[in-house]
Amino acid sequence: MLRPREKYEDLKNLIALSVIIILIGGIVFAFLYRNIRMAIVTYEIERLKKDRKAAYIETEELRLQVARHSSADRMEKLFREKYGFLPVEVSQKISTYVLPQFDAKPDADAETTQNR
Repeated sequence: MLRPREKYEDLKNLIALSVIIILIGGIVFAFLYRNIRMAIVTYEIERLKKDRKAAYIETEELRLQVARHSSADRMEKLFREKYGFLPVEVSQKISTYVLPQFDAKPDADAETTQNR
């Protein structure tokens, strides 16, 4: 005849073994998941570094083009070709001045002489 204690002892061992297997499986799963996520993040970082480097190179090329296209010699050449302008010498430059504006209000004496 089996004692009740021995009957439940096998069940306790089975539950303890199941818990240990689940814990070990969970630890292995967490370790693998972390490594996979690290690989994905590392790949993404490398891709973004390459994109950043490509954007930097493109920006520098565009700055160089802007500098080349906006140089004074090139502008002068374009004006000469397109509009037929001749180069301007220092003695030929026209200076413009903006004079201050003032409101000229007629005096009271001037109004009375006009009314007469």
